[in-house]
Amino acid sequence: MDTENWILHFQPFRTRTEVRNSLAGTLVGLMDPGQGPVTYPTEIAALPTGNDREVMESYLLVKTFCERKKGAERRSVAAAMGDNVRALFARALDRMKELPPEPVKLMPIAAVTQVRRA
Repeated sequence: MDTENWILHFQPFRTRTEVRNSLAGTLVGLMDPGQGPVTYPTEIAALPTGNDREVMESYLLVKTFCERKKGAERRSVAAAMGDNVRALFARALDRMKELPPEPVKLMPIAAVTQVRRA
């Protein structure tokens, strides 16, 4: 998919969680082993997308992976997949920047009980 299509893909989402969920699902679809005998490099095969920080770190991993490809490696299937995944993460991050941060949900503090010692 080209960059314009990725932009349109993420446009309807209204929260960062929706963007991350779509990103994770799309990434799984791209890495679907049923699409052929292509083995995807470990650097881009299992990228975490659970929270904003993981998405940013995953983007940096993919970007580094793509920048390391030189010469003949640049035309490989892995390099093409890396470029596609990098564009996917870049557009997801762009959309996440447009959306407000989600409120932090704090866990309730457990009541502390006092124990008397004899």
